[in-house]
Amino acid sequence: MKNNMPANNVLSFERDHDFYFRLAVKHAMQRDFAAALKYIDKAIEQDVFNADYLFNKACVLVELKKTRESTRVLNNIIWKIDPTYAECYFGLGCNYFEIGDFRKALFNFEKYVAMEDGGEFFEDAYEILLYMQITSQDAFDYEIGDRLVERTREARKQKTSSMKFHADGSASLFRGNYKDAISKFEKSIMACPELASARVRLSMAYYMTGQLKLATALAGSALKIQRGNYMAKLCLALYYSVDGKADMSERTLRLLERMRSRKCGKDKQKDAQKAEDHVFYERMLSSAPVGEELKRRLAGVAKKLSAPTGAGV
Repeated sequence: MKNNMPANNVLSFERDHDFYFRLAVKHAMQRDFAAALKYIDKAIEQDVFNADYLFNKACVLVELKKTRESTRVLNNIIWKIDPTYAECYFGLGCNYFEIGDFRKALFNFEKYVAMEDGGEFFEDAYEILLYMQITSQDAFDYEIGDRLVERTREARKQKTSSMKFHADGSASLFRGNYKDAISKFEKSIMACPELASARVRLSMAYYMTGQLKLATALAGSALKIQRGNYMAKLCLALYYSVDGKADMSERTLRLLERMRSRKCGKDKQKDAQKAEDHVFYERMLSSAPVGEELKRRLAGVAKKLSAPTGAGV
């Protein structure tokens, strides 16, 4: 049959990240994990900070006996994208158990159970915890009460370490030493993934080094922990605009313009941090490749929301 259709009228088939992800799932269900990994990597190339894609990649890597690589992927989701992604903690628990790091396995299973009561893997995690407590006396040769004391002590140690890296990273950020700031803030987050302020400042450092996508992911991850974090939203409003996402920037800015600075009593430390963030945000705005009207709006909102607590707005 002769085709009389002009060549320029041939319909193109759009192969976007969702298409590749669905292909990856199809091959995974057929247990062709090598092909699944190939297609999920193609999906991630187009949507680099998609936590669901990355989590599924970690699962495929486990099937391919690449447990340590899977562990790195899961930790990166927690550190850079979404520290509230509960299934990551279950996956980490399984991975650490597989490689014989029973203490980290225990920590992550307990974290998952605490976060996800009744979740998809809850019964599995609970049964593994019971199994570890009953049969792994070589690894856990101390009483539950002693274990609780040790975990509390370790948590305090991690928090202290995280705050030290946070302080050092902040000093480097304000001096303009962004490479060192990134290194310090990353260590702060690894020690304490729940520290939203470190995520926001790491986001700023990434932005100043031209890593816009990573900066956006980090600011978004801070909101997973602290939904009312106005500095994370201010950063996102700027990042979206620089990235050409004017609609998302405008929606975020309108939300910010409706916010009010909260009166939290006399908290000099928080007020000092607000002031520092505000000064650095002004530095970011001064060189941002966006319109002057947007800069004025963002600067105005930042000034309003950074007002000292108790001062009123």
